[in-house]
Amino acid sequence: MASGVGFHLHPATFARLTDLFLCYAALLQDLEAEVRTAAVSNVAHMTYLGGSDLFMEHIAPRLPSLAADPVMEVRSKLAQTMMDCLGSDDAEDGLASRPLSDAVILQVFRPILEGFLNDEFAEVQLRVLNKLSRVNHLLNKMDVVVEAILIMTKAHNWRVRESVAFLLPHLADAMGVVFFKEHLVDPWLKLLLDHVSQVRLACVAGMAQLLMVAGAPWIQREILPHYRHIYEESSETYLTRITILRCFVTLSEAQEALSHSLVLQEEVLSMMLVAVEDPVANVRIVACQGLGTLAKHCEDGIVATKIRPALEARVNDDDEDCRYFAQLAVDSCC
Repeated sequence: MASGVGFHLHPATFARLTDLFLCYAALLQDLEAEVRTAAVSNVAHMTYLGGSDLFMEHIAPRLPSLAADPVMEVRSKLAQTMMDCLGSDDAEDGLASRPLSDAVILQVFRPILEGFLNDEFAEVQLRVLNKLSRVNHLLNKMDVVVEAILIMTKAHNWRVRESVAFLLPHLADAMGVVFFKEHLVDPWLKLLLDHVSQVRLACVAGMAQLLMVAGAPWIQREILPHYRHIYEESSETYLTRITILRCFVTLSEAQEALSHSLVLQEEVLSMMLVAVEDPVANVRIVACQGLGTLAKHCEDGIVATKIRPALEARVNDDDEDCRYFAQLAVDSCC
């Protein structure tokens, strides 16, 4: 109603907006859980509407009691809408459009987020984890939040582990690659070998962010030796080899990094050429796809002497699907 009438657009009606916030604050404290749930769902909307001053006066004082609400649905909705107060997932647009300053976030949000990450229900935790990258630039000032994330790498709920896997490369950005090496490499490798495929794929997707944050030399030095060792030791588990190979495929898609690091390009190519000879057809298929992608970023000489011959050998593969994907990759090399 306030948005439609335009209370927030005209100084003459600003007092009416203040009255509306008084009504809203009362609904946040309603005795009925369903009303509180409906009210907290609009915290972000009201914050964008009224700005930091009205938020601090009317909403912020009610948040601690709502964060400790005995009804899980209230806490879950509050966690979701608080994260929506932090802008969008786009780093630049999110910071520009966010209605609250970093100081307010650290003062009001930080202790509440710490509690949500230790909530007994995974749904509440996930509301925060899935959008925590929006305050990536503040994570180095949220020690308890970082500690909670580290603990949740071993969470029983696979969706929590998946969200943590997506988040770990952002921690490398926030805390530095030294912190990642000392505290996060082991959890990262364990998540990479998780028994749930969605968790493993989250690590695969995170390789692009990790490469962007840490750079090609660091990836070559600190991460790829682990990947090669895992690949070599997984002779009986082809799904593990596929996961490792998909990480290399992700690297093969990083055109800028490959163009500036011939060593990384050679490492990725070397792994693909090994995998394209794998005894399991599904592994060979992923390798063919990776070689087709890598060919777009390599010099013509490498494509002609290494990539194309390896793919042409697979065009006559015993597996029909492998032949199909090998031919697609050969065609992309033309």
